[in-house]
Amino acid sequence: MKKFVLLMTSLCSVGIFGVTSTQASELNFSVDTVLPDNQREGSTYFDLDMTAGQKQTLVTKIKNHSDKEIEVEALIEPATTNINGVVDYGQTKDTVDDTAPANLKEIAKADSQTVKIPANGSYDYKVTIEMPEKAFDGLIAGGLTFKEVEEEEKEDETAGGMTIENKFAYSVAVLLRENDNSLPSDLKLNKVEADQLNARNVIYSYLQNPVAKYMNQLKVDAKVTKQGKSETLYETTKEGIQMAPNTTMAFPLRMEGKKLAAGKYTMHIEASSGSDKWSLEKDFEITSEEAKKYNEKDVSIEEDNTNLYLMIGIGVIAALLAIIILLLVKKKK
Repeated sequence: MKKFVLLMTSLCSVGIFGVTSTQASELNFSVDTVLPDNQREGSTYFDLDMTAGQKQTLVTKIKNHSDKEIEVEALIEPATTNINGVVDYGQTKDTVDDTAPANLKEIAKADSQTVKIPANGSYDYKVTIEMPEKAFDGLIAGGLTFKEVEEEEKEDETAGGMTIENKFAYSVAVLLRENDNSLPSDLKLNKVEADQLNARNVIYSYLQNPVAKYMNQLKVDAKVTKQGKSETLYETTKEGIQMAPNTTMAFPLRMEGKKLAAGKYTMHIEASSGSDKWSLEKDFEITSEEAKKYNEKDVSIEEDNTNLYLMIGIGVIAALLAIIILLLVKKKK
């Protein structure tokens, strides 16, 4: 059995980190892996050599370090790639693509999703893996996530509102492979669309890694032009991206307080990972309805009231001139 070092970061690089947590002091439990004989050397997470159709039970020991009984929820999830370009082994709304050899969530089963652990006791949590009957090259990647069951929302009587409590969890990576055959890298641009992120306008480029291997140190340069034009309207660059096998990343180009304008555009992507390079393009359209909807909801857009102030100024000047003319007319009479 090998004990994990508790990390206070996201699990972002397989082969370096094996378990993650957001804040150690908030956890009443710890998780150890019981590594089997087919475990690859050098890892404390599950990195297993498997065969087609093989069944195997994985064991993780959950230890309760508190003086009271706790209930722990265990989730089995595929590895995904989030909008920040980081591999996520926990529960998200994303999933693997249909290009994957299998979804870990579908080939791994546990007896129970939640377990109760006595005070200062432990529990051997078991997950049974059943490999696909069809042999494959590359990786099936995912993770086991453990978090204590508790109320997510509690009434804040002093403030008269609702307090959202942070959730802290362990994530243990699970990698399954049948051989070390090399696979060529690939990157696809499947779709581009306007949307919002945290109440701010963005243009998402949906980048897909359709290969059953990790894509590391990916650099993406993205720029938007009008269709058929060369002038760059918006652009962004991000380096150090890691993509999980067979996943799609919603790569955001943030508008930074600028309004979306209706029209037909082209997204241009220049990407590189190691010696691999890609030049990708995709036409897309922002409708007037989309532009209006997102611009009204964007909290970072500052309204330009220049025309309003100009009209008010003209009105004031006109009123003053009218008063002066009336006074002059009366004086002559």
